[in-house]
Amino acid sequence: MAEPTKQEGAWNSSTGTDGKPAVLIIGGLGYIGRFLALHLHQNNLASEVRLVDKVLPQLARLAPEFSEACSQDKFMQADASRERESLIMPNRLLIPVYINVDADGYQCGCLESLSRIFTPVTASEYTYVFNCGGETRYSQDDSVYSARSLALSLNLGRECARRKTPALVEFSTGMVYKPPSSSAVSSGGCTETANLKPWLKIAKYKLQVEEGLEKLAKEQGLQYASLRLAHVYGPYDVGFIARGLCLARVYKSQGKEMKWLWSKDLRVNTVHVSDVCRAAWSAASWCAANPPATTSSALLSERAFNIVDEGDTSQGTLATIFGSIFGIQTGFQGTLISSFARFNLDSVVDDVNEEILQPWADLLKENGIAESGPLTPFMEKELLKDCDLSLNAAKAERVLGWTRSKPKLGEEEVKEVLGSYGKMNWWP
Repeated sequence: MAEPTKQEGAWNSSTGTDGKPAVLIIGGLGYIGRFLALHLHQNNLASEVRLVDKVLPQLARLAPEFSEACSQDKFMQADASRERESLIMPNRLLIPVYINVDADGYQCGCLESLSRIFTPVTASEYTYVFNCGGETRYSQDDSVYSARSLALSLNLGRECARRKTPALVEFSTGMVYKPPSSSAVSSGGCTETANLKPWLKIAKYKLQVEEGLEKLAKEQGLQYASLRLAHVYGPYDVGFIARGLCLARVYKSQGKEMKWLWSKDLRVNTVHVSDVCRAAWSAASWCAANPPATTSSALLSERAFNIVDEGDTSQGTLATIFGSIFGIQTGFQGTLISSFARFNLDSVVDDVNEEILQPWADLLKENGIAESGPLTPFMEKELLKDCDLSLNAAKAERVLGWTRSKPKLGEEEVKEVLGSYGKMNWWP
């Protein structure tokens, strides 16, 4: 099937009175959600924006620059993945939410709840829906990912299909691919047609989401796009890069060398959060202009896009940057220790956490920082797997016309992240 090309779609009555799309962001106070809201606000892209999240703005640790983009008048509290929940509308009325189980065994919120979430203030319908929600923590039970990610995403997919929403953008992960061979890595990384074999539990459920949305596309015409992301970083990041920075800070305080498992060539590709937002907006525009193929021969890869920077970030990249910024020695464990770790990863991770967590707590106390902050050097077993995250974004560049403001992760980008921590009094 021929690949759709970038088009400037003309939207229908779901736009606002100024002709701009009306936007709904699920998980609007999460890391990507808040930056997406800021991107829309700064560039005046939407006629109206609604942010739906289970966390109140007052508890979301929002930096000052998000005050207007994530203001209370744009916010609705809701958690449609729960069996019973309440929505707090802008007028503070409480509305109960009930969850039913459909024929496929997935939980779905009742239409009365979803209709309130999906009803704009001025437009007749939302033009673009961005699903930034779902479980983002690693190493959770399958039931957690099933309820908080899979059920939520399919619930939104069904509602968008029912309403004929012009664009639903789902945020997935590049970890859905089978770890690439060394030749595939050297030739540019996984494309969207690469073999799919998720190597983390969170990725397994993201792939099930994509498969469910594709089924809705074929059967009900759901217009969606899926963004398969590299490790996302940027100001206020508390994810993969943040853990490495916390580890480096501890090793600096102890005057020790920071040694990494596996090798310097292990790919841990990255992308700046601002470029994720640019990609999401481009994907929504493309989605609205390119209805899905409803034939059984349509492939999952046709509506998927890899989102990654140009830097081909590896462990060696991070080791060099961290060593320079913190003034510490960095290196890699030898083959013998890495081989031992491969078969005894649980004990290795436990040893690292036992060695690191108390010194980190001491650093926070010495610098008058609350231990309940969002940063931690705690390492998850899943994050230490010897698997390359190596993605190729040529399709997003070609089809979406996507460009990057941060082509690669370097010292300047990491210092920007550290500066944001200091701004929030998170960094010791």
